[in-house]
Amino acid sequence: MSVSGTELAAIAKQRTELTPDDISYLQLLLSDWALIADLGFADLLLWLPTWNEAGFVAAAQIRPATGRTHIPDDLVGRFVPRGRHFELDRAMANGDIVAGDSTETHEVTQAVPIKRDGNTIAILGRYSGAHENGRLENAYARCADALCEMLTTGAYPRANQNDQGTGGRGGAPRVGDGLMLMNEKGVITFASPNARSAFRRLGVAIDIEGQVLAELVARLNRRGVPVDDTLSLVARGRIQATSEISSAGASSTIRSIPMEHAGAAAEIMILVRDVTDLRRREKALLGKDAAIREIHHRVKNNLQTVASLLRLQGRRLNDDEARIAIAEAGRRVATIAVVHDLLAHDPGDAVDFDEVARRVIGLTVETQLPVDVRMDTDIRLGSLNSDQATPLALVLAELVANAVEHGSKGRAEVSIKVIATSDDDGRQILVIDDGPGMPADYEPSLGLSIVQTLATDELGGSLGFTNESGEVFAQGTRVTLDLPI
Repeated sequence: MSVSGTELAAIAKQRTELTPDDISYLQLLLSDWALIADLGFADLLLWLPTWNEAGFVAAAQIRPATGRTHIPDDLVGRFVPRGRHFELDRAMANGDIVAGDSTETHEVTQAVPIKRDGNTIAILGRYSGAHENGRLENAYARCADALCEMLTTGAYPRANQNDQGTGGRGGAPRVGDGLMLMNEKGVITFASPNARSAFRRLGVAIDIEGQVLAELVARLNRRGVPVDDTLSLVARGRIQATSEISSAGASSTIRSIPMEHAGAAAEIMILVRDVTDLRRREKALLGKDAAIREIHHRVKNNLQTVASLLRLQGRRLNDDEARIAIAEAGRRVATIAVVHDLLAHDPGDAVDFDEVARRVIGLTVETQLPVDVRMDTDIRLGSLNSDQATPLALVLAELVANAVEHGSKGRAEVSIKVIATSDDDGRQILVIDDGPGMPADYEPSLGLSIVQTLATDELGGSLGFTNESGEVFAQGTRVTLDLPI
């Protein structure tokens, strides 16, 4: 359990005198303090001094993933007055790490001052109990102590560090994934079982302890391909950063954190994570995305072919009514093709319906010649699921076509306004024309029957027709389509 930087900022603004820069620095710490909790087998509480110096308020809390918790309760927001925990008071006053005398629940086992620009802005409380003293546990504890010491000097976290990602890809290493320690010469002095397994999977058959990490990486990283600068610096422990190493059949991410002691580099902590299976799944997903895009592209091409065939067939007909019906069928097919065209370019199940609407309206107006259509649109629906986008595109095309057809009766031009909005209550589409309005004996055409079916059955909405009341045009027809979210 942890607390977001937003919650930390809210508590800090309400109950402390910390500056925005101080809060940003503490948020940077929260983005990576799970490392200290896991290495130290400790629960961590971030204590902030209150504005009236009356005590401390707990602004964030995290539990270790490597061991049992020592604080089962949620203490975020808890206030403790000065004098209640001498470790917090002394660390705040002296700026030094203070060890506690008790390991009872809620008692501080170590109070670590967090400094920024030489000033103590918060206290990190470590809460832990006895743990095994094996080689792995001792290496963990040494790293946790080193990071806490770096907190007191401002060496950790670093405001310019950007070392937890892998170039936008997943798989940043964690403590339990694998840990190595290197000396200043780059020689591996300790490697956890998981770290050994990761390198064995990469193709290293020898014991990695005693080896120079940079030399191992240079041999492994896709033989014949130069090692990039970041990976080289990470393998030498020169920077706090994360990179990735790949061999013929495996991949691992590695993260280096130079640990300073008294201002000098003492050891380098290297975290290792085998991401072979993760990268394989990512590659499979990319392949599926490409296949889906190709399917949508082919569907779009086939639909456009069908629309073209319908247009060719329509030109051979002598019956005006049949020619109009074929043209309308072709337009409907082309409307569906617009949705598949966008799905072919943008991976995922959602499409930008604002773009769909603009293209569908343009396509519909082009087929209504020789009528002069003055179109005004205000469309703000955003992204829609493809299952909704297709029927809604058909509905919009039919409504615009109907407005052109009936709004221009007896005239050579028509003005149409389309308004599409979305809020928490639902989505609404208005199609308004300046034609003669709805006749009393009006009977729905095939197009409006299609609209009614799609609007109610497919989209679960409601459709209404009224005469324009002068809000947009002096006269005309107003069609309102209301859709639930």
